[in-house]
Amino acid sequence: MKNADLVGTWRERGREIVLADGSVKADVPRTSQIMYTPDGYMAVVNTPKGRKRVSETTPRMDLDATSAAERAEAAIGVVAYAGRFEVAGDEVRHTLFAAINPNRIGDVQRRHITLTGDDLTLASPPDAQGNHFRIHWRRADKMKD
Repeated sequence: MKNADLVGTWRERGREIVLADGSVKADVPRTSQIMYTPDGYMAVVNTPKGRKRVSETTPRMDLDATSAAERAEAAIGVVAYAGRFEVAGDEVRHTLFAAINPNRIGDVQRRHITLTGDDLTLASPPDAQGNHFRIHWRRADKMKD
């Protein structure tokens, strides 16, 4: 597999947690999009579905016009990062240069790739307990909004 195979915009179709014993359980429903560019950049935004709207003192893209409590609640479960990507074999590596969690900047996130037509599955490496997650994506232009 090569970088060009992932280039484009993908929308999440669903995700699951695969437990060490092989059993699978659904994760919380999410609204997610990941993009890969021809020149090796990527970005992902991943939010829980059904987040409560916030009150704003002025319309903004960030949450700075809300209270600290609302900012904290709105950020729970949000994953957002951007950086470079590289495909090596059946793995993609995301090297982060921006992230909602500042502790992740500079990290390399590795994901196992399964690509079948317009469907992509990215799976994390197992954690210390042997569990991992899988996110199922479809090319955005093939999704119904």
